[in-house]
Amino acid sequence: MLLLALGLGVGCPRSDKPVVQRVEIDVFEGREIVGWEAPQLVGRLETALERAGFSVVREGSVPSGVKPWRVAIAARIDEPDPTVELPGSAVVALSLRQKGTPEGFEVEASEQTRPDSNEIEAVQAAAVKALDLSLAEAAAEARASIELDAKPDQELAKKVDASDRAVQAAAIRILARRRHPAALPALVKRLESDDLGELHRAIGLLVELKDPAAVPAIIDASRAKNPVVQREIVFAVAAIGGDEAEAYLDVVASGHEDPVLRGSAEKALAELRERSKKLKPAPKGPPP
Repeated sequence: MLLLALGLGVGCPRSDKPVVQRVEIDVFEGREIVGWEAPQLVGRLETALERAGFSVVREGSVPSGVKPWRVAIAARIDEPDPTVELPGSAVVALSLRQKGTPEGFEVEASEQTRPDSNEIEAVQAAAVKALDLSLAEAAAEARASIELDAKPDQELAKKVDASDRAVQAAAIRILARRRHPAALPALVKRLESDDLGELHRAIGLLVELKDPAAVPAIIDASRAKNPVVQREIVFAVAAIGGDEAEAYLDVVASGHEDPVLRGSAEKALAELRERSKKLKPAPKGPPP
């Protein structure tokens, strides 16, 4: 999934709703689980955007003087399995870009639901519910992001503990991409989540924050996690860098029992050391 740099310019007055002119699908995996075709997902997304405070132009032209938004969606649905108590899940990424602006931003959301039984109708209903919840969450965070992007760091820092989940998520994400330390405690707390989607997003934002103080918490989060998550954490730690990151990668590369993870750590450690070498100032020679 793409994670674009946040660089928004709000195209309408603050009191107006952001206008969405075009909605399109980049990826739609698991459509057979809910029995939908592409138009149904687009319609569901348009409804979620409108409920979040967007104005979706389905027909006709955009009002004069308004810079509309383009919204692209990547969605994946995983079927629940009641026989092993595996919940259904939906992961949604919305990519938003404003007309005339080269950069955009992306928000992600994931939700899990459990079916009432193993009947086909119950399984399908659980999957639809997970997708609708994810769409609503992503749309709300997108709307909050547009509202908050012009705010100064000091004001955003006050919203890290906001009661509104969408506002909180948008503030933390913007602060992380600005590399502001106010995002660190909230992201470290998210590492405790058992939701792999939440964990993945937290790690990604900590990499963007690039604060070495996050490395110990990320390392702790790797314990008892599956090999895929552990490998992601290895490269995340390397991307952040610092002495603790190098020491951890050295230990994993030298003696981890999983050869795949050991090889990943070796590669990540080599990249970290090469990057550190380039950042070191050249030694000063003798005066002429």
